[in-house]
Amino acid sequence: MGEQKLLAAFDAVVSDVYEAALVPSHWDVALTSLISHFSPPRWDVAMLVWERLHPATGRFIGAAGVNEFARAGYIAMFAGRQPWSVNGHALPVGKVVHSDEIVPRELFKQHDFYTNFLANWEDEVAIIASLDRHGQDHLGLCMPAPDVGDTSILRHAVTRLVPHIQRASRISRRIGEADLRAANAEAGLDASPSIILTLGPDMELLHANPRAQKWLERTQGVRQIQHRLHFADRQVRSRLEKLAKGHGAKRTETVAITDESRTTFLVAMRVEPNVANDLAGANGGAALLLVGGGRRDVSVEIVERLRDWFDLTPSEAKIAAYIADGRTLEEYANDRGVSINAARFLIKGVFAKTGVGRQAELAALLHEAPLEWQSPIDNFVTTV
Repeated sequence: MGEQKLLAAFDAVVSDVYEAALVPSHWDVALTSLISHFSPPRWDVAMLVWERLHPATGRFIGAAGVNEFARAGYIAMFAGRQPWSVNGHALPVGKVVHSDEIVPRELFKQHDFYTNFLANWEDEVAIIASLDRHGQDHLGLCMPAPDVGDTSILRHAVTRLVPHIQRASRISRRIGEADLRAANAEAGLDASPSIILTLGPDMELLHANPRAQKWLERTQGVRQIQHRLHFADRQVRSRLEKLAKGHGAKRTETVAITDESRTTFLVAMRVEPNVANDLAGANGGAALLLVGGGRRDVSVEIVERLRDWFDLTPSEAKIAAYIADGRTLEEYANDRGVSINAARFLIKGVFAKTGVGRQAELAALLHEAPLEWQSPIDNFVTTV
């Protein structure tokens, strides 16, 4: 093969390798390209596999000439167990060897990986490359075949391709990890009982969790026009725009959006560029994260009286006051920014201390409680 032809073939395989970094399913194409350009006749198999020895396990990144059934069989029976895997695990990253250099062939041919698997295709040797390590896992390229043909061109090509395959696999892994983080972040935000919004530098709405979407549908203080949020209060709008564009030293703002019967309090936080793309739904990067919820006034005096009379904790007294006012656990959870399970936990404590078992009974009891009277502690202090 002429030098120019070799160079063109190498460039073609490199292109396929980096395409696989972005589209993992393309690894099969990249390995097929490698075989097609550089392998001798009958060398038509390549396996790119992450393997671990303890416990023995593995995961295919890609393969050529290996069908899905054979891949599953290899992972179940031989990954991390067969001699080439075990001895290849000790190779330094970047090393490319012929299988005879790490396992004597006669010894290898006694192993069931050969007798029950490779012997079906007369594959008894391989070119093996150590590509990368991640914790206890080792990424290896194994190209088994019958012992026919000159492998010098293939070995040279694999040696030159090792750093490219290594970089591409790392890029692919990091993209996968980033996608997973983003998916987890979005799931976490969607499950939150609080209003959560991510906005771009020009107030573009990048993401709104379900609670925020419901709030936007009913609030009069904010309108959504062509994917941007327009705040009715000009002062609020100006403060948020200034924060989003990074003007000034402030990194947070607290704003109130008032409707007819309810005020929603939002904490706006400027998002640093290095984390902007990890926020859920932040296409192109978020500039602001807004978190908040409604707040209904609960009489501090009533809360204190409930604490004294029934020996409640502050949180138990607050949820009891909500129930006394005819509100629901869902309303308490939404207003306080906690989960419904947390609200149920609190109300169980209130039931235990007040001796009732249902919310209606608790409301009736609290309506009858002499909240306007002095508590026993007040009487004790007065008499002393």
